[in-house]
Amino acid sequence: MMCFNKNSTMLVTKIPFLLIGSIVCASDYATSKHMLTTFDSSPENVSAIAGKTAILPCTVDLSNLDPTKEITWMSPKNILISIGDRRIIDDTRMSIERPQIPDWNLHIRELEPYDRGIYICSLNTRPMMTKNVYLEVYVTPIISSEKENTHQNLREGETANLTCNATGFPEPTITWYRVSEMDKEAIGRQGSYLMIHNITRYCGGTYTCHAFNGIGPAVSKVFSINVYFQPEVQVLNKRQQQDTGKETILQCEISASPQAIVNWRKGEHVFSANNYQRITPEIYKKDIYTTVLLLRIQNLTWSDFGEYVCEASNSLGKDLETMHLYPINGIHVTAKPASSISDSNTFIFNFSSGNGKVPFPSEVSPIVQIKLSKSTGLNYDDQEAEGTASTVHTQRLVIMVTVFLVTFHVRYL
Repeated sequence: MMCFNKNSTMLVTKIPFLLIGSIVCASDYATSKHMLTTFDSSPENVSAIAGKTAILPCTVDLSNLDPTKEITWMSPKNILISIGDRRIIDDTRMSIERPQIPDWNLHIRELEPYDRGIYICSLNTRPMMTKNVYLEVYVTPIISSEKENTHQNLREGETANLTCNATGFPEPTITWYRVSEMDKEAIGRQGSYLMIHNITRYCGGTYTCHAFNGIGPAVSKVFSINVYFQPEVQVLNKRQQQDTGKETILQCEISASPQAIVNWRKGEHVFSANNYQRITPEIYKKDIYTTVLLLRIQNLTWSDFGEYVCEASNSLGKDLETMHLYPINGIHVTAKPASSISDSNTFIFNFSSGNGKVPFPSEVSPIVQIKLSKSTGLNYDDQEAEGTASTVHTQRLVIMVTVFLVTFHVRYL
């Protein structure tokens, strides 16, 4: 027969022949049964952000147990981390912390994504008692710092390729925006790549990609696109009138990228900015691509009337537009040698008139071109204008300038 005294010592009085070899000590099982009330074996999930500290809990009350019983921690790679409160693994980020007597918590500092996995807290009973703790490591979004495509210079018609490589856990969602001075507009496309085919000047500017996965704030990357094109010159008023002695301003707009070299000229004379001159150009920026070029003419004289040219050029090309300045009252006369005619004694005279002294209809300002030479004498050609002058009207203008032509003929021919 068997019995136990108060010290759990087994006493054997008589051993029947059939029990020989079958005696089993039950003390380990009794210990294990007692441990069920002191070992919290329920699995747990712990989550933390990379770079922070994770605390993996394990609670075991060993105060009334055999001192040979010890707590161990194993890593997801089955590497022994600790025995009792002694760290075994060669990783100084890990330690056993015991804020309370039953606590055998595993602390992992400066978390890395590879720390993710199942950690096992165990007690060396028979059978062994274990507790599984799953560690999830979240990673805030990180966008690649590569700069090879953050600033692009493209010509109209080419394709823009923007790349935004972002990592993190969970996987970040990438959203694209176009940024203006006042606001940002969602493009409505998600993903790591943004392609703009057949790009125009209206697609240039600043773009950003935002990466967000719910862990920490969103991160972004900025892209800049410059769209290049050759100059485009536009004269808003191609026919302009003013009285002598007055002031007038000629205006043209130039769109170009990169910025163009712009100027006003009359014939071969290019006007330069000088506050002390009677005729000065002025320039200001209208928008990112458009420049407004003014030509301010003070105290108009007869020599100021005629054709003006607004021109612009950049590395991709050039463009120009012309306009005419006419007197409101009187006749404007310009003369030049006819270089296209073989007779060197032939001159071409251009006569123009506004409303006032010459009785033309108000919507018409005719231009008459008269050729004068020794051999052919006097002839004229009515040029097209914005209106249509009748033959009678043209003849009136010719009669009024006859005196001038006769004088020129006698003096120079």
